[in-house]
Amino acid sequence: MFERIRSLIELKAGIFDCFTTESLEVIAIAESEARSLRHCFIGTEHILLGLIAEREGMAGQVLTAHGVELGKARLEVARLRGASKARIPTELPFTPSAKRLLEEALKQSKSSGLSYVCTEHLLLALITPERGASVKVLRDLGISLDNLTADLKTGS
Repeated sequence: MFERIRSLIELKAGIFDCFTTESLEVIAIAESEARSLRHCFIGTEHILLGLIAEREGMAGQVLTAHGVELGKARLEVARLRGASKARIPTELPFTPSAKRLLEEALKQSKSSGLSYVCTEHLLLALITPERGASVKVLRDLGISLDNLTADLKTGS
């Protein structure tokens, strides 16, 4: 796990210095999911898959408690985005939406008085505002964003 995180950090030149180990793992899984789906980018939908797969952080636990299953979410992402026939680059860029999500997660963290980004900050940034591919995936899975937000804010 730490080798994947270390290589990701080296690739991204220290962008994730304030991310917890669990949050870094989410990003590493997101990149892996994007590659396995043959996507040439890391989008919010891939970060969602990372949040579901990473089960140590609060976000994964809340998503699991709400019945979100990785396999079903992965199928929704594949249905939504398809697969690229292009050669997958060595370094996958983040989409503009994914970059905004990462920035918003940092803001969520700071507004909580913290100096580090946890998985719950990533999930809150992902579902607020309610737009993007990741939100479509959650809605298509029948997940209430209001209930997710409430559980994240209460720590349930």
